Amino acid sequence: MQNEKGCAPWPRLIAFLILHSSFVVSFSGCANSGAGVHAGEKYVVNKAQTLFYKYGPAQPAGPDFTLAKGRQVTMLSRQFGYSSVALEDGQSGYVPTDDLAPAPPEERPTPSPETKHTARRRERAPTREEESQVPLPELPQTKSGSNPPFRY
Repeated sequence: MQNEKGCAPWPRLIAFLILHSSFVVSFSGCANSGAGVHAGEKYVVNKAQTLFYKYGPAQPAGPDFTLAKGRQVTMLSRQFGYSSVALEDGQSGYVPTDDLAPAPPEERPTPSPETKHTARRRERAPTREEESQVPLPELPQTKSGSNPPFRY
């Protein structure tokens, strides 16, 4: 099949598809600039105050409220300079990504040496002497020659 100039349309179509696919691939990384961000990680506000938008920074009413420095949030995603976050009370919204920093790891209480010592003492198996001092339960006496009733 040829067009009015006598050329086949396939080379143009192939060139268009190659250019279009390279354009899409080159700009697909711009949609989510949060490479290295894992949803569910904890972050804290690192500025004195940051603006919190429930529906995004372009909402007509402006920010809904501010978050104070040190407020912990859970990262949901990052896009175009803003991060989608969830607060401890369940609210979700958007804050400027530059106003967030990774939260320090949670401190876990370390057991004191006394606690470790008593825990070991409880886990120790009894000695043979201790086992021999445990009284055995008495079994019911039966008449000689009669079998006790069988029970499940």
